[in-house]
Amino acid sequence: MKKILLSGFIALALLVTTTSCDSDDDDRETVITATDLPQTASIFITTYFANTTYQVIKKQDKPDADGSIYDVYLTNGFEIDFDANGNWVDIDGNHQAIPVELIPEKINTYVMTNYPNQSVTSIDNEKTFIEVELSNNIEVVFDLQGNFIRIDK
Repeated sequence: MKKILLSGFIALALLVTTTSCDSDDDDRETVITATDLPQTASIFITTYFANTTYQVIKKQDKPDADGSIYDVYLTNGFEIDFDANGNWVDIDGNHQAIPVELIPEKINTYVMTNYPNQSVTSIDNEKTFIEVELSNNIEVVFDLQGNFIRIDK
């Protein structure tokens, strides 16, 4: 009787374990070409990253929590995420400075004043705030109007 109960318990445990695992199979992404990007995203890349080429472009079936659906990897090491309309959501320079033109003026002024020897290497345009990472790995959070909120280290 104990063997039957133990076997049943083990079978039930295996069933629960295999069916409760979170699977990312529902979040599919496909590799696409530059012509499949929204025009807004293409113009953005040719305007601010004219001297580089595409390494790979991926499109997700469902947007991430921040709304991004396109992941663009450039040969210069930059990764830029765009929403379905082609508006940038995240720009990651992988320790390279983000072009100053892409940083809101108020945020750029704050960084230049408080961190004069640092550059912005990543900027995330979230739904309720903007987060920038500096070359010294400090993360600074601003509201959507560019007002300082806090420092995340």
